[in-house]
Amino acid sequence: MTKPSRLAVVRRNLKLILGNPLGALGFGIVLLLVLVAIFADFIAPYGYADLNVRDRMQGPSPAHLLGTDQLGRDTFSRAVVGTRVALLVALPAVGGALFFGMLLGMTAALGARWLDNAIMLFLDTIRSFPTVMFALAVVALVGPSLATVVAVVMITSVPVYGRVARTQTLALVNSEFILAERTMQASFLRILFVHMLPNIFGVLAILAALDIPAVIALEAGLSFLGLGVKPPTPSWGVLLRDGYALIRSTPWLVVAGVIPVILATLGFTFFGEALRDVLDPKLRGRG
Repeated sequence: MTKPSRLAVVRRNLKLILGNPLGALGFGIVLLLVLVAIFADFIAPYGYADLNVRDRMQGPSPAHLLGTDQLGRDTFSRAVVGTRVALLVALPAVGGALFFGMLLGMTAALGARWLDNAIMLFLDTIRSFPTVMFALAVVALVGPSLATVVAVVMITSVPVYGRVARTQTLALVNSEFILAERTMQASFLRILFVHMLPNIFGVLAILAALDIPAVIALEAGLSFLGLGVKPPTPSWGVLLRDGYALIRSTPWLVVAGVIPVILATLGFTFFGEALRDVLDPKLRGRG
């Protein structure tokens, strides 16, 4: 029997995810967020920085679906563009943390004892810094920006993926196919990327999907504290900060910041759990 192609495997897994009601819902929300982020400039009826002082502090209306803020800017447009900001932080940060954590974790598990100890000491040192305090220190040095938020989230997330990658690799290091490759004097890089990576990537992908909502919430929290993106770039955290000061008179600003965060959390969580069910054979009754 021939081995199914990667495309066939992807199609089969996607079919299994869509067969799960919560998985289909999560996939739909994630797809919607991605499309909104890509086509934000076409979806937003106004520019996110367009000022209209005469229409300031207006409530929801056909002209302004989520009202306007204290400067007359359209809240719906800012929430739409904020979707792009959230994903521009979450996806590169999680992807970078996944890559570097996976590389360090597999190297630690397959390398010499001194290398394993050095890498784990490095990861534990990074993990010991509280994320918010580390963000404060970095922002004080380089200033708030989108790149700063991505770097902070990536650096503080690397130890999580590194430890998981190391644990998964150690579970496979004495497997027969790894011992056979070593007997045939396969190179370290071949064992690392050809044999180890495909066997541990599924677990890390599940972790990444479930970690994206936490990163989005972290970015919103940093922006709420003034440590995120620079004005006038919109962010869901900035919407929450602006709305918090005016919550008694303009509650729609808080709603515009809260609802996208909730949708992103539910979407990526449902999608991650469905992905876990598909990639973990035991959860499908195969173990």
